[in-house]
Amino acid sequence: MRKLTLSAAALLLSACASTVSTTKPVDRNEPRRVVGTENEVRVDGEVFGDILQRSVSIPVKYDVTNGRQAAIAIADIVPYTSYDEDTQTVTVNIGSEVPGQMLLPRLIRIAPGEKKSFSTIARVNIMVPTETPMTRIPRAIALKINFLGDTAQFEQLIAIPERGIYDPKLADELFPKWLERNETIYTNTLPMHWMAAPAEPSNAPSRRRRGRG
Repeated sequence: MRKLTLSAAALLLSACASTVSTTKPVDRNEPRRVVGTENEVRVDGEVFGDILQRSVSIPVKYDVTNGRQAAIAIADIVPYTSYDEDTQTVTVNIGSEVPGQMLLPRLIRIAPGEKKSFSTIARVNIMVPTETPMTRIPRAIALKINFLGDTAQFEQLIAIPERGIYDPKLADELFPKWLERNETIYTNTLPMHWMAAPAEPSNAPSRRRRGRG
């Protein structure tokens, strides 16, 4: 199971994860907004741009509001994207459903009644076959936020100065606890436009027109 899940080690070493605090809250009147709620935790997101391609970077902002009586925490890692051909939806996965096998991510704590704002870049890479009128191309985008509903078991990772720490023993110890306490929020989908890749230029030499004379 762990081999099939998100590789936190690779993501922790990536160039940029989500940024917090300096980000302005999501404008709830913005038409390019998504929202999701689950058990007193609310997510408001804003997607910048409406174009999807085989490879594209999409800026995303999101607010997490904790309406519970206890703190929650989100793993500070670079989001990854997935594509579901059946629903024709690209999902931006934020946080992690599992910890790393050796590297553990920094956790961002959100206190009871607190709202924190984040900004990040969703890098989309979609393998779409040769397009025909029957091809199910991407048509929408949504956010999926993973968070820990109990922070007491993960104090070693909250607000640490490093992006992540190397500790295989602790990772193995926290693995079952992380799975038990992970919760997920899905937002509604937002319509997107698909832009096909431009046709590749032909390698055949062009014929020169004969001149007169």
